[in-house]
Amino acid sequence: MSRRPLLALLLLAGLLAGCGDTGAEAASPSSSSSHEEDGGDAEGAERSGTPETVDCPADATPVDVPGDLAAPLPQGTIVVAVDQRDDGRTVLTGVVPAAEPDVLADLQQAYPAAGITLTEGETEERDAESNFTGSGLTGRWGIRALEDCTPAATRIDLVVRNS
Repeated sequence: MSRRPLLALLLLAGLLAGCGDTGAEAASPSSSSSHEEDGGDAEGAERSGTPETVDCPADATPVDVPGDLAAPLPQGTIVVAVDQRDDGRTVLTGVVPAAEPDVLADLQQAYPAAGITLTEGETEERDAESNFTGSGLTGRWGIRALEDCTPAATRIDLVVRNS
């Protein structure tokens, strides 16, 4: 696995520290020890709240989405991981059966339509991130093209807290 996806996830987690906590756990996607610390290989290991890798939509195993999740998800999102944090944050990972530019356009329309303002984000060739606030929510989403999926697919990581 390249370092770029890991770096993007760490950046996402670091920027989410602004969602409330100022402690060390708020700046890290994981508050538990990794498989690597146990003497194993970190490749493919799962961190608390965000899986290291995800399957393409056709092979993804869905999990239940919290009934009170008010943040919009792109059409067709298959949620593959959810972590409810003690501090009121929900950390969610999903895969979307659509190309990254289409997912970005969907999010850029869905959030304002839901009364949520997108702030402090960036867009690159294969990924994008944005903070958001409004309608009683504060959080951040990040998306990244899944290069090995055919047809095209996109990963989404979302951290949200009711404010």
